[in-house]
Amino acid sequence: MTKRDLGNRGEDAVCRYVEKHGYSIVTRNFSCPKGEIDIIAENSDTIAFIEVKSRKEDCLVSGIDAVDYTKKRRIIKTAAWFSYKNPLEKQPRFDVAEVILKDDIPSAIRYYCGAFDMTDCGIMLSFK
Repeated sequence: MTKRDLGNRGEDAVCRYVEKHGYSIVTRNFSCPKGEIDIIAENSDTIAFIEVKSRKEDCLVSGIDAVDYTKKRRIIKTAAWFSYKNPLEKQPRFDVAEVILKDDIPSAIRYYCGAFDMTDCGIMLSFK
């Protein structure tokens, strides 16, 4: 099984998880010149930009730790691009979902609501 296949399994599991918690999926694998976001989901008042990290249960680096400063900046810039193209009426939030794989099958999800925000990265956005 390829790394992309494992990532897709993790994303599928997270989609089911957020839907079970009252969110609907807006899009998956949104990409633009600024980067890529795994899942964009919304409920009645929030739009969540979700980074999914799938990890084998004995992995040395956790999924949340893998979302470093550079990755956060890329996600924020991509979310801003999405918002520019699709004006938002809901509060944005940046979440991280860590999917634990056992024998290449998702066995647990650690979901971090509001894992980071724009103040973490000191970004000035411009689309000129």
